[in-house]
Amino acid sequence: MKRAIIFLFFIFQFSILNSLRAQVFEWVRTYTGSEVTSGVTTNHLVGSCVDSAGNLYILGEFSPYAELCGERLLPSSVITTPLKHGIVIAKLSQSGELLWHKAIYNVKTHCYAHALRMVGDSAVMAMVRFRLPYDNGYNQYEDLYYLDTLLTGNDGYLMPTDSVEGATSFNAFITFDLDGNAVERHLLCLGYTDTNGNALTYRFTMGEAYPDQLYTVSLSTESFNIDSEGNIYVIRYFSGEVTGRFNYDINAFQEWNIDSGTIGAMKIVVDGTRNIFYPISDHVFNGNQQILKFSPHFDSLLDAVYVFDPTFCHHYSKVNSFNIDAQDNLYIAMLGNRMPAHLGIANSNSLHLGDSLLASTWIIKYTSDLYATNLIQLSYTGNGSTPLIDVLDSYIDDNTNSLFVSGAVNWTEPYTTIDNIFYNGDTLNIPNWSGFWLRLDKDNLSLLSMGRALPGEDGKVISFPKLDIYNNRVFSEIGFLWSISIGDTTIYANHYSDFDHVFVIWDYDGDVLLIKKHGFSSDDNLVRPPHATDSIVYFTGSIWENATFGDTTITHNQNASRVYIAKYVDPEFAHPYVHPSDRQEQSIEWEQDLVFALADSPVTLTATATSGLPVVYTCNDNTIADVEGDRLHLLHEGTAIITATQPGDYYYLPAQPLTKTLLVGNADVDIVTDAAPQVYPNPATNVVYVNSNRETITSVRLVSSLGRQEQVTLTDNRIDIAHLPSGVYYLSVITPTNNYQYKIIKP
Repeated sequence: MKRAIIFLFFIFQFSILNSLRAQVFEWVRTYTGSEVTSGVTTNHLVGSCVDSAGNLYILGEFSPYAELCGERLLPSSVITTPLKHGIVIAKLSQSGELLWHKAIYNVKTHCYAHALRMVGDSAVMAMVRFRLPYDNGYNQYEDLYYLDTLLTGNDGYLMPTDSVEGATSFNAFITFDLDGNAVERHLLCLGYTDTNGNALTYRFTMGEAYPDQLYTVSLSTESFNIDSEGNIYVIRYFSGEVTGRFNYDINAFQEWNIDSGTIGAMKIVVDGTRNIFYPISDHVFNGNQQILKFSPHFDSLLDAVYVFDPTFCHHYSKVNSFNIDAQDNLYIAMLGNRMPAHLGIANSNSLHLGDSLLASTWIIKYTSDLYATNLIQLSYTGNGSTPLIDVLDSYIDDNTNSLFVSGAVNWTEPYTTIDNIFYNGDTLNIPNWSGFWLRLDKDNLSLLSMGRALPGEDGKVISFPKLDIYNNRVFSEIGFLWSISIGDTTIYANHYSDFDHVFVIWDYDGDVLLIKKHGFSSDDNLVRPPHATDSIVYFTGSIWENATFGDTTITHNQNASRVYIAKYVDPEFAHPYVHPSDRQEQSIEWEQDLVFALADSPVTLTATATSGLPVVYTCNDNTIADVEGDRLHLLHEGTAIITATQPGDYYYLPAQPLTKTLLVGNADVDIVTDAAPQVYPNPATNVVYVNSNRETITSVRLVSSLGRQEQVTLTDNRIDIAHLPSGVYYLSVITPTNNYQYKIIKP
């Protein structure tokens, strides 16, 4: 209860500070194709990352006529088929300046962006997919605009033309230094051999029939990550190892033909100069996922493991997020519907899914050698049509040993609260059409805390929570329809039929610190995770309608979505958040006597806080003295109260204020002179005597060290102080021309 009271007080205090500090959208940048015909593929961002200087790097897909910061992403001379989309990698400074951009564009087919990662703090690596401009002998090639160069069929620029046998699609892992130079590039594609070493062939069974000689495909359509030693982990989706069966791979059914023997190995072609073989067995792996661990620079394949039992065949499982912590442990989050009970996790000590799962999502922890050590499930066991529980992203905070995951619950049942969403058997009470984040212990994946965005009346979450974590805060951007509830607050869209967006900050315990509505108006917002660093939060995503960022409104393009990149600033984000109940106490120490003559001005005030934080001073009478920092400027003789405070910060509570009485004498008379009245004894217990041989004493005034004026009179040169408590007092003896000041001590 005490913590709750403190927290409510802090929320009040936080709200006041929130209204005073500078919170502002400094700039917004966008891109969209403005000269394309209807039906163009969506412009969108796939990934982004931030370096230690706060510069933002983006990876996205764009329609051919797109402009970013007034610069064309693609030369107009390259565009022959304007309905195709390309890939852009770009760097923006904190001020919103486009520092550099690189584009990749296949003239006849789409290019695809998959993931972007920082490599230490000196480079970025992008995982993308495109076709090379090589004639496979069947007149099936196309021009490729690669970074700053247009490559035409058979010009041999990226790799030897005779090194890849009929490849149709390649994954490229391109590393850029922070100045935009492509310092390393590796092209990977995939094939298979039988047990006799012969290359397998395949053909598309949907759409155009390609010659049987085409047997290589891109390695992956998923994600990748890099550990502390530079090893590269790649997630493969729909592995494609079948024998005489149809398989779903690269969005088309494929049939692999075996001329002799059985499947023997997966063949990974790297840069057209070396082949990496990985033995596999003759099983159906349709729908399984695979983690591949490559050495730096893709020199070799160190290890590979399927997520589920290798015989698993299912279309509804997919890795949605992939993270690596400081100890090189791996964490993957997967989605799957109507999964078989007791499905085993490969390369583990008998880890398996639970029973009767109508819908489920999993988080699996691996060691760096791809051994699965922990498994947790979010599951729904009731009845319903097309249920979906989805973990969409994950984030690691090594400082607090935490793994954060964000996700959503939605299916086509009525908008009612349900109580049968389970976290490894524990009820979470997450209703339909909700977004959520969970904070887990990174070691054992136990649940530590959570935050929820719940549907309001007739409302629902539609763009599920995208998170970043920084300085003990959880930053989230959430899209919703009509209304949602976060904590005790209900947020409504601008109009009943509108979609809107809200920016929410929680602390790590799930307490709401800030709610700020963006003002998006859209029927389909594609939101990417925010990026928080220092005092900055970058928002990225794409819209189909207008969107407002502070005082800036961007308009959508009628034929294509518009990408947005916005910088939001709040100085408070630069400091780690600490709950008020966890902050330390502090006090102020101040031994200084504030008795001065006007000639002493200015005076340095010497109070200190036990926390070491700077002390703030105020004066109750600015006609007597003025305070500037720790400097006291004396203006006129008289008495004033100086108050020393320390308001606290993210680690310390405010200190109890301390006050002292300031006594300022006449600037023309020294406080101690032969002409001054004599005051004795000092220290004094009962009586203080005041004798003046030169001037008539008109009055006396006695003030305690706490600033309280005491009721005393001068009678027969005597001041009775017997009734006063022990302490320090300041005596003013006033004559027609002077104000003499004395410090009196009563033991």
